[in-house]
Amino acid sequence: MKRALLIIDRGSRETEVRDEMQQLCAMAKQKAGYDFADYCFLEVLPPYIEEGISRCVSSGADTITVMPYFLYPGMKLKDAVKKSAAIGRDRKLRISITRPLSYHPDLTRLVFDRLTLLKKENRIQHPDSECDVLVIGHGSSDKNAHDAFVHLTDTIKPFYRNVTFCFLELDKPSIEEGISAALSRDPKALLVMPYFLHKGAHIKKDVAIEISASLEKHCYKNAFMARHLGVDEILADLIIGRASEVEKRTRPDNSSGTAASRSMAVRAFDIEKKSFEMIDAEVGPHSYSEMQWPIVRRVIHATADFDFAGAGRILFHDRAIESVFNAIKNRCNIVTDVDMVAAAINKKLLAELGLDVFCHISDPKIAEQSRKTDMTRSELAMRRAAKEMDGGIVVIGNAPTALYEVIKMVREGVTKPALVVGIPVGFVSAPESKEELAKTDIPFITNVGRKGGSPAASSIINAILLLYKSRSAP
Repeated sequence: MKRALLIIDRGSRETEVRDEMQQLCAMAKQKAGYDFADYCFLEVLPPYIEEGISRCVSSGADTITVMPYFLYPGMKLKDAVKKSAAIGRDRKLRISITRPLSYHPDLTRLVFDRLTLLKKENRIQHPDSECDVLVIGHGSSDKNAHDAFVHLTDTIKPFYRNVTFCFLELDKPSIEEGISAALSRDPKALLVMPYFLHKGAHIKKDVAIEISASLEKHCYKNAFMARHLGVDEILADLIIGRASEVEKRTRPDNSSGTAASRSMAVRAFDIEKKSFEMIDAEVGPHSYSEMQWPIVRRVIHATADFDFAGAGRILFHDRAIESVFNAIKNRCNIVTDVDMVAAAINKKLLAELGLDVFCHISDPKIAEQSRKTDMTRSELAMRRAAKEMDGGIVVIGNAPTALYEVIKMVREGVTKPALVVGIPVGFVSAPESKEELAKTDIPFITNVGRKGGSPAASSIINAILLLYKSRSAP
């Protein structure tokens, strides 16, 4: 059986973009053993999606895996998925469509690599903890795209002195506003990270002009711009990983993962019951209890990552459920490490159960105190919330330093949470902080390895609130 991979990019007139897409296709083809790999564009210039799919068919491919190569969820992504699904359905082709790039932890790793290389190339001697970062995104009017970008910036915050973000267009703050905000914190070195996939017109001209003008306005000389995401082994592996997710779920009789079924999923994306049934079927027998499995299942539903029931499995303290239920009954507080986690907790359930959520990471006083001490903002934000988390729930999805600080506070007798949900994402200290939590007698929910993040952390809390409500209903 011949397999083809088709990567759908938004589109550009720049030759460099085509060159980058060709290189990524070649890398993915070699690494994953595809018989054919090619790219196409959603708009701007051909080859468009229909031509890209036709090329795959002409190559003799029996199955086609389509990768929407987009950093953010939004209308462009939806258009690419709908067009691919419609063509596959009309032509009765075996097509599987992957998730986009957004929310994958390897994007954090790639940004970190770009900033590390930038420091090396410019001989910047300051440690990361003394460097400030400004991440520049394209911008979109779609809230989902905004949230995905902010999530990315949140994941690198624990490693640098300050992390600020801004947008080229369609969203706020602007590049000028972002640079002004970053420079107001008196950085020793400002590392500018253009969060763009390609070396298109925006990178070659628009972003460079705006950055140069803003820095000149402020007479600031110690700013350095990293290269865009571009072509990288990390991106090739990410593409292959996304493709593998859907290919594994395509059965020999093609009853799952085809263009027709994908089209149905696009039209009824929020049918939660069907999603849970699919998760149950794919995971099969497991060792989780009746109370634990709904939590694990909702994490898989939120992330589409079955590893949370596999190698990166979720771990529960023996008293975790009992302790958190008692806390909710007493109308406890919920403390989160980043705003993204707080924003994703179900507001309707919070109101019904009389629970309050606190997050101090964005408090200007925390940032000011961090500059004057050796403590990170995450650590200080946890210290600030000591009273609020006492007898309450702590939810950490991004910062390992926050989790370490909570563990330290408990051991010092400063606070005693009813539950600590500790699943920070990342390569530096994240696995180790979870291992440390699992050694304690604090009621906890954590997981094994590097994976985690805001979507997983907030989904655990939402699952717990739903469980409590279902068990306490008359």
